[in-house]
Amino acid sequence: MTHSMITIRSKSSLGFILISLCWAFPLLAQQEQSGANAPGEDQVSALVERLGDEDFKVRNEASQDLEKMLAGDNKADEMLKKFAQHEDPEIGTRIRSLLQKQQDKILAEEKKKKLQLEFDKQIAKMKVLEKQADGVWRLDPADENKARSLAKKKSLHKIKLSITNQTKDPLKVYYMCSCKHKDEGGGNRKHHTKIEPGETHNCKETWEKRVYIITNKDDKALGLYLTGEQNGRIEFKGAAAGNE
Repeated sequence: MTHSMITIRSKSSLGFILISLCWAFPLLAQQEQSGANAPGEDQVSALVERLGDEDFKVRNEASQDLEKMLAGDNKADEMLKKFAQHEDPEIGTRIRSLLQKQQDKILAEEKKKKLQLEFDKQIAKMKVLEKQADGVWRLDPADENKARSLAKKKSLHKIKLSITNQTKDPLKVYYMCSCKHKDEGGGNRKHHTKIEPGETHNCKETWEKRVYIITNKDDKALGLYLTGEQNGRIEFKGAAAGNE
């Protein structure tokens, strides 16, 4: 009986060890694979030297490989900086260009995140009636004084916008500037255009997070819209606030 118990325990221990190894081997293999995929100084150095190759295709491919490396591993940035003042002027220029391009990407991403936070705070203060498929937000015109456009210099995306008047009356179109009313806390209207019944106005160039107000001839706000990051379209059908 004692012998049987020892045998069972031994088999259980062996089974536990085998199960542990089954879990451990994939993890070790994954760690080794991650280490293998990480760029080493020798790999970076070899690509740097190829930047000075006589064949333009080889130079271009090496540049593309280094760009991918910079995007995929933050250690590559520090390794590549060592070659920024390379004795070969062309290699040094290419490397500095790659480093600057990567830095610009990082700054743009940080800027985008900051703008998104500001945008979220602004939207939270207003009533959203609809978010269209093209990214245009239809807001409650009653919240006009809470809205303001993103300053053009802060924008990351230039877009095109079309506005169609589907009513029987002329419409006025304003956009909100980026500054606030001194007393009301909202943006200031700036006249944009006038659209006759059945006509479409095409904004050849505007930008993301710009607020447009559609009014009647007496300047009563009928529609309030906020542009997205892609080309948009507003088809105004003439209903009053919130019931278009």
